Amino acid sequence: MLRLIFFSIIFISLVISDTFSTSIGECTLEIYGGKVEDIHEIVQLILNESECLINEFGSVDPRPFSVYITSNMEDFYSKLKGPVPEWGIAVATLNPDRIILKAPGIANISFDRMKEVIIHELNHIYLYRIPNHFSMPSWFKEGMAMRSSNEFSLLHKIEISKSQWKNQILPLARLNNFSTYSKGRVKLAYGEAAAAVEALEYYYGDKILINILINMRQEMDFQKALESASNEELLDFQNNFETYLENNFNWLFLFSSTKFIFVILPIILVIGFIYHRYRSKKIVKRWEIEDELENSQWIDN
Repeated sequence: MLRLIFFSIIFISLVISDTFSTSIGECTLEIYGGKVEDIHEIVQLILNESECLINEFGSVDPRPFSVYITSNMEDFYSKLKGPVPEWGIAVATLNPDRIILKAPGIANISFDRMKEVIIHELNHIYLYRIPNHFSMPSWFKEGMAMRSSNEFSLLHKIEISKSQWKNQILPLARLNNFSTYSKGRVKLAYGEAAAAVEALEYYYGDKILINILINMRQEMDFQKALESASNEELLDFQNNFETYLENNFNWLFLFSSTKFIFVILPIILVIGFIYHRYRSKKIVKRWEIEDELENSQWIDN
């Protein structure tokens, strides 16, 4: 409640921006019209995440970038160069490097969710600094961003599972441009992207991601960088990815259905009842045997 009051207060104040240094360049932050000193938690988040990206994936040429959290929809669209999907709540743009987010109030998200989005978009800003970044498919860029922000949720995994059973999985080759997907399909696309990055690490080891980026720094495009790092062709990884989905996401969709609970609960109760009766009979039988032994010992005496 206090946090909501706090953001309501800074929302009505004048727009003030400030600039601070990060590991990937100077960041200009504008948020709700509030002074940057009033939003230390977000500043620290940007500083920490920028440092984490450098530590894990290597240094990049520092360039200025900005983070702007808009106070209304008109402001959000005015900051963008081009169209944005109707499901989009944030965009990372290039030249100038800028992250534009909807405020939690207009995006209908929590403060914690907004922090995840900031981390997600910072990952995009970082990847923009990698040579030949334009050759990266959406599944890799979004999967990397979701990995950084820990956004690969149970809901994404259930969506993959449901699509598996309906035979509606999106092939990796169709995950090159997420902006073309509707709101109903984009959750699956993001889930598959996160699963694809997981699959890379599963099949080729923990260093595969950094090795791909190292290869791209040596002027390789994404496909050549992946093939060199994995010692396999992209088609081989596509096959591995499909196997990874089949092996890891086949049954999760059942947990999204309340009907499943009503189906499985009676079965559990019946199994429990049968087990209880079986156990009770074993106990009674043991007692009978013990009584017979005691009686035989009494007769012998």
